[in-house]
Amino acid sequence: MKLNFGLLIGLILAVTLVGCVSQEKKKAENTPEPSAKVKNFERAVPPAMMTDPQERAGYIIMHFWDKFDFRDTMYCHTPDITEQALVDFISLFPHASYGKVSEGVKKMLDSAEVDEVMYNYFYKKAEHYLYNPNSPMRNDEYYIPFLEHIIASSKVGDTYKIRPQHLLNLAYRNRVGGKAEDVVYTTASGKTGRLYDLSAKYVLLMFYNPDCVECQHTTEMLKNSSAVSSAVSSGKLKVLAVYPDENLDAWRDHMKDIPSSWINGYDKALVLRNGEIYDLKAIPTLYLLDENKKVILKDTSTGNIHEYLERNQ
Repeated sequence: MKLNFGLLIGLILAVTLVGCVSQEKKKAENTPEPSAKVKNFERAVPPAMMTDPQERAGYIIMHFWDKFDFRDTMYCHTPDITEQALVDFISLFPHASYGKVSEGVKKMLDSAEVDEVMYNYFYKKAEHYLYNPNSPMRNDEYYIPFLEHIIASSKVGDTYKIRPQHLLNLAYRNRVGGKAEDVVYTTASGKTGRLYDLSAKYVLLMFYNPDCVECQHTTEMLKNSSAVSSAVSSGKLKVLAVYPDENLDAWRDHMKDIPSSWINGYDKALVLRNGEIYDLKAIPTLYLLDENKKVILKDTSTGNIHEYLERNQ
């Protein structure tokens, strides 16, 4: 099923929010009708006098599920309503304060705890959209409130908290606004260097695999970015490309693919892979850091890096 990801601003500015999908009348009288509660699920409408976009988004987040019946597990089988509603809910997050996002997620999951099936449904869907590396909505910061809730929940057994706790520990590392973990790398000449020894206004940290097609595509995108190229040429940006695995023959064979103006190294001690200093759920993984090695953009895209550098050079 293809879900609609284009409801970001409209959800905030619209006077009314209606997301229930109309259904055709049943042709056969004996065909069971879905629950009326499923068909009539209504989302929150902010007060008309509330005009500030961030306040409106926060209000909707806090009241989004007020009329949702978490006891009705029929919702778990109507993705065009329930799953789309969750997508719309998550789409509001960038437009509200992080505090409201955390509060809204907690309120939703507190309500979902009334039924184990419903709670598990929402948690799994949140993982799909916020943690899956192939999701355009992937975002560790927004996934953290979901993980924190399941860890704190008295309704979830300790065995089922092992994986969420592991993911939460990874999500807590290298957060936006916090210091990035140091990275030790070795270059082709055998010289060892450290991320924290690099001096520049910005550092672009790229974890990559030489045989990865997407890594090659990402490298080309960065090479063709005028903002990246300009920042590298001026000395404002240093790019550190690090191979976190052990096939050095493949790494050497593809060294020519990395621009000579970048620093290209590998993790000789395999600390990145074995110690999980960074959550490398997918390769390539990109981080943009400031001069103090604070994370500006985490697990981001080439487009976001280009736009940020273009605005801030």
